[in-house]
Amino acid sequence: MIVTQAIRSKILDLAMRGKLTEQLLEDGTAEELYRQIQAEKQKLIKSGKIKKEKPLPEISNDEVPFPIPNSWKWERLGALLRVISGISYEKSDVSTSGLRILRGGNIQNTGIILDHSDVFLPPAYKDDDKIVRKGDVIVVASTGSETAIGRAGYAEKDYESTMIGAFLRICRPIEPSISMYIRAIFMSDYYLHHIRHESKGTNINNVKEKYITHFVVPMPPLAEQHRIVARIEQAFSALDTIDALQAKYADNLAVLKSKLIDAAIRGKLTDQLPEDGTAEELYRQIQAEKARIIKERNGRVDKAIKVVGEDVPYLIPAHWKWIRFGDVGLFKKGPFGSALTKSMFVPKSAKAIKVYEQQHAIKKNPTIGTYYISESYFRDKMKGFEVKSGDILISCAGTIGETYVMPNDIEPGIINQALMRVTLASGINKRFFQYYFDSRLKSSAKEGNGSAIVNIPPFDVIKNWYFPLPPLAEQKRIVERVSELLAVCDELK
Repeated sequence: MIVTQAIRSKILDLAMRGKLTEQLLEDGTAEELYRQIQAEKQKLIKSGKIKKEKPLPEISNDEVPFPIPNSWKWERLGALLRVISGISYEKSDVSTSGLRILRGGNIQNTGIILDHSDVFLPPAYKDDDKIVRKGDVIVVASTGSETAIGRAGYAEKDYESTMIGAFLRICRPIEPSISMYIRAIFMSDYYLHHIRHESKGTNINNVKEKYITHFVVPMPPLAEQHRIVARIEQAFSALDTIDALQAKYADNLAVLKSKLIDAAIRGKLTDQLPEDGTAEELYRQIQAEKARIIKERNGRVDKAIKVVGEDVPYLIPAHWKWIRFGDVGLFKKGPFGSALTKSMFVPKSAKAIKVYEQQHAIKKNPTIGTYYISESYFRDKMKGFEVKSGDILISCAGTIGETYVMPNDIEPGIINQALMRVTLASGINKRFFQYYFDSRLKSSAKEGNGSAIVNIPPFDVIKNWYFPLPPLAEQKRIVERVSELLAVCDELK
């Protein structure tokens, strides 16, 4: 089981230290933002919308817990928001309609949960300042639970006719544009450790207003705050995906990884963007390039590849296109056994041509190995089996289905009998191809009622697999997303 909460905590910790985003000169400084917020605060005071408060104490060096970027600023939270206490009421006034009153149980999973057991009060209790607004952070301020005290929930919208009870507090940013960064602070362990240490009581834990207003927090410039929030949301979205899949496949990390890849190649983990163009446009480019590859690599047009029918395996995004696996480039199986035997092998020399072997390819190091053929035999009989940088090798014996992309600095060579070579058109992202091939090969094993892949399917079968083709830009986004998710899986497996 992957403990995603630990990763979330780490992400928030990096965010609070300025290590999640880049600092840009054009952002300005947090000092400039601070002055804007204080000017807005004075306007609210003059208009009578908020009361003037006592000055906050200066921040001492001892209160600064860690270094932050030069463009940032340490500030007390009370300079950035107001703390509003909840309403007390008589139990005899509780009703089943009217003003909904939030209590501690409504604050869950950094959000606000409405429940059928919520209490309501008559309209006479209404206090506009205590009505929950979009951007508010609601804090559990009094409870006997050490794990619930200080818990915070963010208001994603205005909650009409909804107020907070006496055991809660509203933390309302003075400037709405900083509300999402304020939310991130309240989600962090940095905040929780502080508030739970300060509010610890003998029987009841209480969050005094000053525990919030005097809390020292790191403040970035506004533009960087927005980048921080975007990075947090992106990372948390990936972790949400892992959480959802773990709920189904909690005991099997391999299955979890497989499901992540399967979701990705169906277009479920990435946004579809109009500026990417369509797969139909890309398909035409791929076919033109495939013709060139066939000519350059001594290949031939494969007449066994079928036209796409109506029996597609699942729905894909509208601007994607179903094609056949063999449409993505040139596939070449290794030579027949009689064409490449030990009698053809020669000692290694400057002119000898390397024979790339399956046993080393599956170990992700096909550059090792000891077999070579003469330059003349290569030129006369083996030219069509040549391996070049960028080619993908696929193992067809032993450990089935392992893939390897040949690097730029490879030694001239050919594939042996137990390998397949794929030369992709540039419109196919190589990593996307590998993710799809691995997923499709595993599904073919299940179709054959097997739990393991014993034999690679026949060549003509593989080339007629359906292949979901996204625009190239989206292929790259899918690869980035899958790589990110699999890295998380590997880190904490």
